[in-house]
Amino acid sequence: MKLFIATCFTAGGDVYPDEVSHERALRYSRIRQWLVLAGMIWSGAMSVVALVTGLSAGVRSQSRRLVPPTFGPTMPYTLVVSLLSFVASLPLAYFGGFVVEHRYRLSNQNHQAWIVEELKGLAVGLVISPPLVQGVYWIIQHYPRRWWAILSALTIPFTVILANLVPVLILPLFNKFEPLRDRGLAKRIKGLAAAQGVRVSNVMQMNMSKQTKKANAFFTGFGKTKRIVLGDTLLDEFSADEVEVVLAHELGHQVHRDIWKLIGLGTLTTTAISYLTHRASEPLLRRFGARWGIDADGGAGDIAALPALALVAGGASLVFLPLQNALTRHLIEHPADRFALDLTGKGDAFVRAMEKLGRMNLSNPTPSTLIKWLMYDHPTLQERIDFGRRYVSERNGQ
Repeated sequence: MKLFIATCFTAGGDVYPDEVSHERALRYSRIRQWLVLAGMIWSGAMSVVALVTGLSAGVRSQSRRLVPPTFGPTMPYTLVVSLLSFVASLPLAYFGGFVVEHRYRLSNQNHQAWIVEELKGLAVGLVISPPLVQGVYWIIQHYPRRWWAILSALTIPFTVILANLVPVLILPLFNKFEPLRDRGLAKRIKGLAAAQGVRVSNVMQMNMSKQTKKANAFFTGFGKTKRIVLGDTLLDEFSADEVEVVLAHELGHQVHRDIWKLIGLGTLTTTAISYLTHRASEPLLRRFGARWGIDADGGAGDIAALPALALVAGGASLVFLPLQNALTRHLIEHPADRFALDLTGKGDAFVRAMEKLGRMNLSNPTPSTLIKWLMYDHPTLQERIDFGRRYVSERNGQ
């Protein structure tokens, strides 16, 4: 679970040494916001183009010719569409992931390293997506009235399985993970977790500096794959006390069983989005399906209708996103900050850690209310710093 999202904001006064640095962070944050918006628009536009040009129906029809009827067109369709989407999105991904990061001196990647990681991401998607979409469409085709409820119920086991596999199968494809070299710090962190009844299989560090100058730390995995991971960029720049409060925040998520809260919240949101997608897609496909080349009998069960379902689901997701972010901020992330302060009693280290993360990640202070509701699943960085300072004042009886 990441400590900060990419568009996090902080006040410049105490975090940045001068106004020039503060303005630089503001510009970077605004660019990241516009890139998020551009990505949503671009994704929606690609879905519209795939429908109105008949591209989606054409790929479906060609897949039917190439694959025996027993298997159906879903998996080859998904492979082709995934490749086309990757190519179509590559310019925006390059600008946001390489050009902007280098412009603001946050990236450590050269062109070759960036391309290799993009291709790795594509390969992972090509392995996971076809069987996943095949399963989804099997359910849609066999349960045309109740598919939304069945898929929503399957969210829980799928998330648990994925959470177990990601730390051991997927993350190591992109970074090297090794036991924390500072064994004293590892013992300190394990002791902190054990005191709260949390057994951590290992404390590890990853070569985050391979990609970026930003810093991060997170808990990941379930059961035997549960581990604490620290970016080497954070270890290089943070004192032991600062690392401790950062990890205490993540430990708070484990103690509070926040992973289950997030799964529950995600399942409720998925259920609502799936239901709205089911109800809204039916009239949409009845009216425009024939024009788009979608089988009249198949409806949403025709794989060529996938871009239409994606459009409706994307719109429904935006409706629920502000509420989901607000609940996560107030019920999960803020309590984890309080837990970190209560557990360590190191309010000054907490404030220093927040300020340092702000500088390293080019964060920025006070977003507009709209941006906060749309993009923030954590309190803003300034809110976290202010909370840490209030804690210190209260602790000192001021």
